[in-house]
Amino acid sequence: MNKSNKNNTITTLLCYLAVLLASVASVGIALYMQHAKGLQPCTMCIIQRYAFVWIGLCALFALFMPFRSARVLFSLTGILGAIGGAVAAARNLWVMSHPEILCGRDPVELFLNGLPTAQWFPKVFMSLGLCSDPIPPLFGLALPTWSLLGLIVLGALLALAIRRR
Repeated sequence: MNKSNKNNTITTLLCYLAVLLASVASVGIALYMQHAKGLQPCTMCIIQRYAFVWIGLCALFALFMPFRSARVLFSLTGILGAIGGAVAAARNLWVMSHPEILCGRDPVELFLNGLPTAQWFPKVFMSLGLCSDPIPPLFGLALPTWSLLGLIVLGALLALAIRRR
């Protein structure tokens, strides 16, 4: 293996490690906001949590895969998770700007709260709030904005990991 390939491999592994750590940190911050600050997650918040967990799992599996094709597959599925989470974050922001529209207490909430993960880990995956509930901004931005930015960055890092050879 020449020096260029070795550097690219290290850069790729660092991308996966960064995605994994950022995903864990994002879920940790969400749990802190929920349990320490009393902000109950809405349906769209829970979908974003699932996206961060999915992206983190994809990065973890890609990190340990010996074959490039498997790493690419995990990266692509992680990117799909990032897109899904970004759509949920954008919808969350839209509902927050139109408080007369509700996103919770609907079939999606019933579906999410009925998933096994919500039953096993209700303090993590149970949707109890409404998207229109007032949420104080964090460093001047709404929480879904931070989530949207994070999902875009993580998706971009996964795409960068694919491009590295």
